[in-house]
Amino acid sequence: MKKILLYVMVLLAALSCAKKAEYDQTLGLLSKYNVLSKDGGSTQVAVFSNTSWTVEMDRQVDWASIDRFGGYKSGYLVFDFETNYARARRVILVFKAGDQTRTLNMYQSAAMSDADCRLDLDVNEINAPAAGVVQVIPFQTNLGLLLDEMYLTLTYPEGEEPETPWIVLKSVEADNIVVEILPNNTGAPRTANMRLTHTDAGSYDSTEGDSVYSDTIPVNQAQ
Repeated sequence: MKKILLYVMVLLAALSCAKKAEYDQTLGLLSKYNVLSKDGGSTQVAVFSNTSWTVEMDRQVDWASIDRFGGYKSGYLVFDFETNYARARRVILVFKAGDQTRTLNMYQSAAMSDADCRLDLDVNEINAPAAGVVQVIPFQTNLGLLLDEMYLTLTYPEGEEPETPWIVLKSVEADNIVVEILPNNTGAPRTANMRLTHTDAGSYDSTEGDSVYSDTIPVNQAQ
């Protein structure tokens, strides 16, 4: 009986220690932001922990990489980044240990001011048939490394806002963009104003980016 009681006491003590260890898990970083030079390079990121942790980037980018995706207790990882020839950009490192999450904004400074950015659509107007059409629009830009981060900004006459956009950006190339104008089933002509947009990373301590725009192109579609 005494042996059983001793076993139960040891088991309860072990469970208590396990719960305390779980409760006392720690995960910390030196800061919430890391401002990188526009020039390429690498930097070490310190991680403070007393347990196992993981890390990943919040999205895949082709200009940055990390040398590890986790660790045990305190340590560091190496963040490599390429030269930035354009606008400010960022990727967020997400660290996890147990139920704790910490984030680190890796912000890279801009090499180009907004005033120097060029986004030029080489058409003045688009007139589309009711059946819809895929339209190739000649395009000029000096933001060649940011082509996959551009999107359409669409505005409509008051009271004519559709439930879903009827102009869709299909691709952005170095010398043209391709948009699809969907079939018009409304029974009436419709119009929209379209422009190409790129939003940068803003400032190092804010995720509110600054946008630059192409010229505005009216799109008219027959009924």
